[in-house]
Parts: sequence; C-alpha cells; structure tokens
Amino acid sequence: MKVNRSILPPGRIGLAVSGGSDSVALAFLLTKGGKKKNAEKRFVILHVDHGLRKESREEYRFVKNLAERLGIPFKGRHAKVIREKGESLEMAARRVRLAFFEQQMRLLKLDAIATGHHMDDVAETFLMRIKRASGAEGLAGIKEKSQVGSIRFVRPLLGCRNSELTKYLEKYKEQWREDASNDDTSIERNKIRHEVIPFLERTIDPKLVPHIYKITKNLASLAHHQPNLREKDSSPSTHPM
Repeated sequence: MKVNRSILPPGRIGLAVSGGSDSVALAFLLTKGGKKKNAEKRFVILHVDHGLRKESREEYRFVKNLAERLGIPFKGRHAKVIREKGESLEMAARRVRLAFFEQQMRLLKLDAIATGHHMDDVAETFLMRIKRASGAEGLAGIKEKSQVGSIRFVRPLLGCRNSELTKYLEKYKEQWREDASNDDTSIERNKIRHEVIPFLERTIDPKLVPHIYKITKNLASLAHHQPNLREKDSSPSTHPM
C-alpha cells in the first residue's frame, strides 16, 4: 500500500474516523496501531454521529472504543441534522460535519484533518463528474491536500485500493463497521461502485481504477500549470468530505 505520510504537517492532526474500513485503517496506519512515538500527542480521533441511522449510536461507541485501544484522544458529537432551505439531507449532514471539524481545528489547534479517502473514491468521483462535462480541475477530483474554509484536509491513502485496506485490517483481525446505505444502488456513487466500475473492469480494463487515478494526477498537474483550466467543482454530491 502506498501511504503518503509526507503530506502530513508536523503538528497535531485530527483523524476523521467514521468506523468504516477506510477510516479505521487510516487510524491504524498513521498511529502504527497506537505504538507510534508520541501518537497520543500527535493525533486525535474525530467522529460525528449524525443520528440518521439506527446503527449510528453503536458506531459512535465503536469509534470511541477504538480511540481508547489506540491510546489516542477522542472528540465526538451526537449531532441533530436539520435541513435548511434548498438542502438535501446529504448536504445538511456535510454542513454539520464540517462545522464540527472547524470547531475542533480551532479548539485543539489542529494543523490538518486526515481522511481515509482512497483510490476507489478517486475513480468513482471521476466517473460521476464526467456527466457534468467537468474540466481538468473538476475531473482531477479528490486531491491529497485541500482547503475547505478554515479546514485543511490531507488524504494520505489515495494511493491505496479499498481492497488493500480491508485486507490490512483482516490480517490483524481488526473490525470495522459497514454502513448498509452503501449497498443502495439508487444512490449514484453506490451504483458506480457496485455496477459501473466492475462492468468496465470486466469488459474494458482490469486496471481501470489505478489508470483513472493516474489520469486524475495528470489532470491536477495540468490544471496547476494552466490556471485557465481551473474550476471550482465542489458539488455536495461529489465533494470528498
């Protein structure tokens, strides 16, 4: 697995852990199972219970217990998600989550928040943005570093496949929590994940995901060197946080 620790700032880092395999793997990989020197000072696990599913309370407890096992501080919130005018439920949940992250950045003096986004997320976002005829900046999609308001995000697992992360956890007999809504193929991202990408891998390119990842890196470089190609593409349905 290609974990890019070089993008991590030297100060304190929040780890956004939902309880899913990717974010649990993030916590273990960056803290070395809690054994990394000064891990308790360098990292803090952040979790938001949006209260939108019956399993969310148990997931909160799971993540809190995970932090205790790793010897890492934990900061969580049981939130109440209320949609504002014109917002979808997903947009409202994202707004609540970002507000929590922004608050913790300030209170805990965090230098960045790390998320467990991986290579498969990059490919899914790329395919979702094709239908909007996004330019180079938009198609570049999820980046290793980004800024949302006052929040600095870093994503050290973009070079990893989701399957690699789950195998890593299984190797060490670690558990995670599955969100049942991730199997709902009426949701565009899930349809791409479970139907579109497997079909394209079978019929066109078995290495589709790493090839798309390479394309997005090339597009990001192109947009960086040619400012006229840049665009703001932060639709809540495809934004990486």
